[in-house]
Parts: sequence; C-alpha cells; structure tokens
Amino acid sequence: MKILFAGDLNFRGIDPVGFDDSNAILSEVKPYLTSADFRVVNLETPLARKENHRPIKKSGPNLIGIPENIAFLKAFGADAVTLANNHIGDFGEGACADTILLLDETGIAHCGAGENTEAAYRACYFQRDGKTTALISVCENEFGMATDTSWGSAGYEPRRLLRQIREEKDYADYVIVAFHGGNEFNPLPSPATTERYRLICDMGADAVIAGHTHCPQGYEIFDGKPIVYSMGNLLFKSAVEKAPEDAWHYGYLCLLEIGDIVSITPIPYRFSTDAKQIHVFDGEERDAMLAYLDKLNACIADPVTLARCFEGWSILHPWCPRLPNSYDDNTSGNFNLISCEAHCDQLRTLLSLYHRETYEDALPWGEKMKELQKMPI
Repeated sequence: MKILFAGDLNFRGIDPVGFDDSNAILSEVKPYLTSADFRVVNLETPLARKENHRPIKKSGPNLIGIPENIAFLKAFGADAVTLANNHIGDFGEGACADTILLLDETGIAHCGAGENTEAAYRACYFQRDGKTTALISVCENEFGMATDTSWGSAGYEPRRLLRQIREEKDYADYVIVAFHGGNEFNPLPSPATTERYRLICDMGADAVIAGHTHCPQGYEIFDGKPIVYSMGNLLFKSAVEKAPEDAWHYGYLCLLEIGDIVSITPIPYRFSTDAKQIHVFDGEERDAMLAYLDKLNACIADPVTLARCFEGWSILHPWCPRLPNSYDDNTSGNFNLISCEAHCDQLRTLLSLYHRETYEDALPWGEKMKELQKMPI
C-alpha cells in the first residue's frame, strides 16, 4: 500500500483556484500523485463563507478559505485530509462544521476535527489488497481545540491517543498518526518533540507523519518505524514578502510504503512566491535537497547536538526579546506560550539557560541554526 502525504495547504492570498488552475499548479506533482494508491494532505484552513462566521480570539492570524477551494483537493486527488491543526477552528465551530460537511459532500475522507473530542479523534481508513491502514490526526494544544461539547481539532492527549491507537489496532493492520506540531521556522525538532513522537511509536503507531513548522525538517527510522518531523508547506502563500529561497517555500512529499516493513521516500520541491506553481526538484537540485535532509537527519540522530541546537534556537527565535516581560495584557499570546507543547518547550529551555547561566554558551548554536535555515539551492 502506497500512501502519499503532503504538508500544509492554505489558500491565503491566492485567487480562487478552479480545477484547471489547480492542475496547472500541480502539473509537476501529478506523476507522484497518480503513482500512489492514496493521497493525504493537511488542510490548514476552514473552507466556509467568511461573512457567515466570526474569527475567534487568538494569537496569530485567523485564516479561512472559500468552499470553491475544494477544487484544489479534487485536482490533488485527495482521498483524505487531516484537520487537526491550529487554523481549522479560526472562524469558530460553524466554519469547522461547514468544512466537514463540504468534505463529506465531496466524498473526501477526513480525521482530526469534529463535533466533539471523541469525533475529532476518530480515524479514517485506507484499504487495499486485504489490508487496512487507520489514520489518526492530532495536534498540539493551541486554539480551536474540540471539547466534549464543542467542535474543533483533536488536541494531543497522551492517554486518549493511546486508547485510540489500541482501538484501531483491533481493526486495522497498520496505524499511522499525523501530528501537527513543532517550532515554526526551526529546521530541527526539539528534543521534547522527538521524545513525543517516539512515544507515539511506543504506543503502537506504525509511523508518525508530522508538520506545522513552515519549513522542512528531517526524518528518522525509530525501532523500524518512520517518523517524519515536518514536510514543510505544500502550498501556503506568506503574509509578508519572503525571498524565493526562504525555507517557507520548500518542502517534500512523503511516500509511505506499507508492507512487511514501513518505509518512506521524500520527494522535495519548492513552490513559487505567488503560490502558482510547485516545482519538483530533479537532478542536481534533488540531490542537494536530499543531502540537506541527510544533514538534518544526522542532527536528529545525535541527542547532544540536537539539544545544543535547540538551545541555540531558543535564543534565536523572535519571541526571545519579549519573554522576560511577556506577562502583560497579551492574554492570548501568554496562553499560547504555556498551552502549546512546542512553545512551552522553547520557553522552558530559554528560562533554563538563564537559570543555569549558560545563555552565552548557547549563542554559537544560534548561529549554527541560522546556517541550517538556509536552503542549499
């Protein structure tokens, strides 16, 4: 069974894309889409009429697409979308419900959001050659999370996820967990993130496929199980002008092959700044991007290097200058620093550097992280 996973998809700043426009954007991707048995993408926006809904209170932007954007998912050949992310609830419960209704009407399976937490944790399934794969979608606890009585995303709850994986194992041959989380713009996962995803493998997942960082991160095989830390954006126009070579515009598709063993093949690309074309790398460009991913993979495999890199990242991130004075009237921002696992990782690491008086020691690792942020082509 071959399942092709793609990263974050958002239609901000893109003119309404019809089926023909979408096919043009995806022209270089099409051969890889058609060679897979199933295709999955993270839909990081509600698709609903903006005038019918109100944005929720949060830090960061409130994003929304329009129902007509479903044409892109059709052109992509999406068999399923993951919805557990920090934007599907940006315009409240109604927009989330409208999106799920639209997907149901279109015949696209989904997981990761629903009318309550139980529904959001339900898996969707892929079946081929007598084998069944279950896909569960969860995310870090930011904004728009489902509760026992309200619509939203499946926020990460370890015991609930453990029970869900065990339940799916009774029915399916394989269980894949799609996880939306990590530190944005960081080319490497934090040590806590690697432990979190490895724990999910210990829970029984056969692979973890993650995203959210708006840049590609590496991957590893842990106890025979693939962990993809971030595929980067699939198509997501930046709100501010970024150079074409900014990591925001880079990513890779992940071809997951499931059989006696579960393996992954990365397919790297870059999309244009106007989000009108996805260019799949070939030849020397492809070799350069795969070598870059191998460099990230080597850092992930070395726990000491990974820890030092995250210390460097923690002082490098733009939150850093305001952290000592962050407890002001910025209620949403302060909540997000504490509630979101990735943000809490960084805050804890930064405060630890101050406490241990090793802040200066981390500065060179911040410079190393700046180098790792640079794309090789």
